[in-house]
Amino acid sequence: MHTYTSLVRHAGNEELFLFAELSILGLARGWPVHVHVEGLRGTGKTTILRAARAILPPLTRIRGCPYNCDPLAPHCPLHAGLSREEIAALGTETIPAPFLEISHAAKIGTVVGTLDLKRLTDADHPEAALLPGTLPQAHRGVVFVDEINRLADTAPELTDILLDVMGTKPGRVQIEENGLPPVAVPLQVSVWATSNPDEDPGPLADIRRQLSDRFDFVVQMGRPGRPEEILAILNAGLTTSSPWRTEGQDGERTRWLTGRAARLDRLALEGGILAQLADLYLRHHLESLRAVEALKLGALLHAAWRGAGAVEACDVAAVAAAALRHRTRAEDLRAVLAYLEQPSASEGIEAAGVLAEKGRATRAAPMQSRPQAAEALRRTWKQGPRWWWSLQDRWRQLLGARGAGRGSGGGGQGGGPRGEGGGRFPNPLDLPLVAPPRPARPLTELETEEAVTVIEGKAGSTNDTE
Repeated sequence: MHTYTSLVRHAGNEELFLFAELSILGLARGWPVHVHVEGLRGTGKTTILRAARAILPPLTRIRGCPYNCDPLAPHCPLHAGLSREEIAALGTETIPAPFLEISHAAKIGTVVGTLDLKRLTDADHPEAALLPGTLPQAHRGVVFVDEINRLADTAPELTDILLDVMGTKPGRVQIEENGLPPVAVPLQVSVWATSNPDEDPGPLADIRRQLSDRFDFVVQMGRPGRPEEILAILNAGLTTSSPWRTEGQDGERTRWLTGRAARLDRLALEGGILAQLADLYLRHHLESLRAVEALKLGALLHAAWRGAGAVEACDVAAVAAAALRHRTRAEDLRAVLAYLEQPSASEGIEAAGVLAEKGRATRAAPMQSRPQAAEALRRTWKQGPRWWWSLQDRWRQLLGARGAGRGSGGGGQGGGPRGEGGGRFPNPLDLPLVAPPRPARPLTELETEEAVTVIEGKAGSTNDTE
């Protein structure tokens, strides 16, 4: 039996272990975190996620509630609207967090819910009631879907249900049966999924792009790269260690994650981090706003996971690849990661926070005269972040190369700010104009041979005319 803490970790699966634990942190805080793992078959994706079930924190629910109602916030058709006294009379119980799976043979009724035939056919007290499906029963837990790309290809109706569940946080599911009013149930569930993108029907992003975007993070599973890692995996099944020992270590990991999750309530998220995320979204033309939402969520969870008191630039960088690899092209992702790895990125965060704070102070200050406002703007401008001055220097170099050196020095007009290099922006009027060697001729003056190009085709084909 594979327990979570007995699994061998290597460079290829470290990212999966990290994001499984980040998702559990979010679950303990009441934040659903959806994780999709892509990789070659046989690399251990499913094994790790199923083993992570052992470190899910337990939950307290109203006694016997099939929807796992939180006693402090009941939501199901059976207990919504009950008073505290009525809930206390029913009692509570602590159970393991649900970890349920959706198979490829599942039907809508088994996933969402259906008519409870047992209660309907009760000889003494027949009644029409709903039986919750996999999703409502997984409230406050995890739903696992293996090979989700095949499910999206063969069961589009189940894919539509997952889209509804993952579209908002918390999600929702609607149970409908003939003769009964529809029941909408809010869901707080994390969806974990795996896929082999190199096999038919292909990557999930190519099959159902909307569903791929619903996942907060996409983890890339790799193979072990060193002989000792493979030997450790092969020897894991031959170990004489007691399973009770490794299960105890799983319990310790659960308590560790629960303690880390408690940090989320007092974790500081500075305005500079949010400013960087906004700049990153616009600078790199990200399509989905879920991208920056996932970056923010992941940075918060990562900061709590490492025991920090505030979110830092390293937390954003640690989750950026998983948050963006399914939402942008590979070359754009490389550009984002390179931007986040630069020291100027953290300086930009600090400067953005300073400028945002100055902006708030300026709005709260009394109205200034025009000279005072100009002087304040000049001081703020001079204290801008270094990456801005570096950008100005680069721009001046490009313009100076085109302007044969006219842009360097004091030839520019206006009192614009100087960069660290000491130059000013060049005056556009001083730049040389390069005209074509001769005026263009109107099409009406061209000979037919000059306006029409004939491309000789292959033997037996007609000529193509442009």
